[in-house]
Amino acid sequence: MLKLEYYNETIMPLSEIVFEQIIELINENFKELFPKSFDKRKSYYIQFTLVDDEIIREINKNHRGKDEPTDVISLGYLDADKFPGQSNVAGEIFVSFETAKRQAVENNMDELDELKFLFVHGILHILGYEHKSEKDFQTMMTLTNEILAINS
Repeated sequence: MLKLEYYNETIMPLSEIVFEQIIELINENFKELFPKSFDKRKSYYIQFTLVDDEIIREINKNHRGKDEPTDVISLGYLDADKFPGQSNVAGEIFVSFETAKRQAVENNMDELDELKFLFVHGILHILGYEHKSEKDFQTMMTLTNEILAINS
């Protein structure tokens, strides 16, 4: 079972309830997404932090070697021996509110819908999904859209 730890490092007041509902939905309807190594009797935490472009640029530089802001960064720990400092952390998701806001305008979407999309995308990465090929990208997009459609 996934659980949420939510942190908001921005001035945007946004409740964690939106993201907790998505976690509950995944737990109830999408258990097939969990890796086989996932012990379904345990609780695994997703640490989700809403940040600004400056913070995500620094994270992107430190973890991916890219000195630029991005929309979402996922750090998965399911294959790691132990997460430093706390056990049962499946991974961390960082989303830049500033970048998400710009992308929402570019894509003619609601800001909250864009944040939900990036959050689900981050969860799928933590669960082991990648999009290195077009087929993998389409799989992730289909799963993301299925999850968000039920969440609407």
